[in-house]
Amino acid sequence: MAWSGDELQDLILALRQHGGDMTEVEVKLGSGGCPQLGPTLCAFGNMPNGGTVLVGLDEHHDFAVVGVADPSLIEAGIAAQARTAVVPPVQVSFEEADVDDVTLVIATVYPIPSNHRPCRHQGRAYLRQADGDYVMSEQEIQQILAMRERPRHDAVVVDATSLADLESDLLGPFLTQARATSRRLADQPDAEVLRRKGVLAPDGTRLTLAGLYALGSYPQEFEPSLSITAAVQLDSRDGERTRDLVHLDGPLPALLDSAMEWVLRNTQTTVRFDLDGHGRDVAEIPMVAVRELIANALVHRDLGAHTQGKRVEIRLTGETLIITNPGGLYGVSREQLGKPGGKSAVNEFLYDICKLTRTPSGSRVIEGEGGGIREVQRELRAANMRPPTFIDAGVRFTVLLPRHSLLPPPDVRWLGSVDPDGDLTDVQRRILVGMRHGEQWTNSRVREEFAPIDSREARASLQDLVTRGLAVASGERGQTSYGALAEGRVDDLEQVPRVVIKSPSGGDPQSGEQDSLFDTSQPLAELSRNAPDVWVALESGPRTAVALSDETGLSLRQVRYALGALVESGRVAVDGGQGRPGTTYRRTRG
Repeated sequence: MAWSGDELQDLILALRQHGGDMTEVEVKLGSGGCPQLGPTLCAFGNMPNGGTVLVGLDEHHDFAVVGVADPSLIEAGIAAQARTAVVPPVQVSFEEADVDDVTLVIATVYPIPSNHRPCRHQGRAYLRQADGDYVMSEQEIQQILAMRERPRHDAVVVDATSLADLESDLLGPFLTQARATSRRLADQPDAEVLRRKGVLAPDGTRLTLAGLYALGSYPQEFEPSLSITAAVQLDSRDGERTRDLVHLDGPLPALLDSAMEWVLRNTQTTVRFDLDGHGRDVAEIPMVAVRELIANALVHRDLGAHTQGKRVEIRLTGETLIITNPGGLYGVSREQLGKPGGKSAVNEFLYDICKLTRTPSGSRVIEGEGGGIREVQRELRAANMRPPTFIDAGVRFTVLLPRHSLLPPPDVRWLGSVDPDGDLTDVQRRILVGMRHGEQWTNSRVREEFAPIDSREARASLQDLVTRGLAVASGERGQTSYGALAEGRVDDLEQVPRVVIKSPSGGDPQSGEQDSLFDTSQPLAELSRNAPDVWVALESGPRTAVALSDETGLSLRQVRYALGALVESGRVAVDGGQGRPGTTYRRTRG
């Protein structure tokens, strides 16, 4: 792929926010020559979307841009490893980028065709997980091999099953819907309707896996892995690992209802502020989005024999709801999700059955129109939350759903002053708040953050903010960034209360008198959940973000979020700049 300046800029920013390598991005320093990348090249080759190796960033110093001395040497070394260290070889393309007067090497690793996967390094097949490469298990290799052909796992006949194993409360409404939506089935007997819809096997006596999973009274009697495991993940520093660990069972519609009840039980109702400053009670995560994503995980999971023992998993951390199902995408790429035509049912019979099935609470399992991901994106955008992150590892598919709104009440009140008539779009409001906190925005970042949105819409949103006098643009075409709210905008709209704290001696600033530009009455915990821990860690003196992460046990992303809130409140000052080696943070008052 051809990288633009905007995209590279956004990637470096994302790495700093994430605090480490990503599933599809591997960062290397490259100071000692070409790094050894055999397992990484192999893992990216086995990933449906390939991956990127970025050489010339210092991960241990907040991904500072250090560059490489001899880009051609790095490229030749990676190319040689791609040809000789991986079987079959992977294809790699190279680009060089000049950043801050140094050169970075960008190596794009392309996926191996599905009918040639898995590729191997030194006889072992690798995949990516989080920020590392790991050796695939034999079970995972079988999953990869099974995806070479169109799967029909949901049509497999389950021995020892019969009509008696179907749940009557689900069966009746299903038959009614099936007849109502097909003139050809309207006058057919029950058994014939069930056979033609793939609930019954062709012999008319036993159930298919799809029929058992969707309408069975207790599918786990025959297939124990057709279930959900859910747990709240706790901070290991507290001595406990999980809370409310449950194993949910029953047919698919009941699994969906039970999972929703679990998420509601373990999340909170929060107050969300509208632009007029009025608050209303809402779920902290839009439940429409949660339901859609859990339903997708249940309906589109891999049902092959090679996934026995693998369940749909739901994990809830302090920051994220994580939903994982066995098997990757089929017939659609990750980039197509949420876009017109971006749908494909890996389990066609199950999908068709679920379109006609209701949960015990009376809701549809799926709409069947392929617009579910777009609805998720709309719901999160309306709640001022980041879009979900999708990770397709081929053998598993994971969705990361944020738990927290991006716009705290002070920002919402400020937006009400900037845009009293509500003329700005939701996208523009989010961008504007980011600018208020010092963020730079680019066309590609807008597309990534607010998908689905195309380049034309992104450019129009950004340029309109400039036209309104709310933002300024800098840089040349193709590398234009937007930020730096117009002079006077922020201070004129919302002044931070000024509190003067004098030394006991009443002396001059040299003897202790200082101005403190923050509201000391606001508790630290209201700024950010992790602000108190970061504040305590700064007690003994200035610290880098990396040092604060080590001392508090928080991720770099959590540390940076807390620092941003502390800096915004005036409690903490920055010496240096984001991405510069040695940048430190210090208290403005002890």
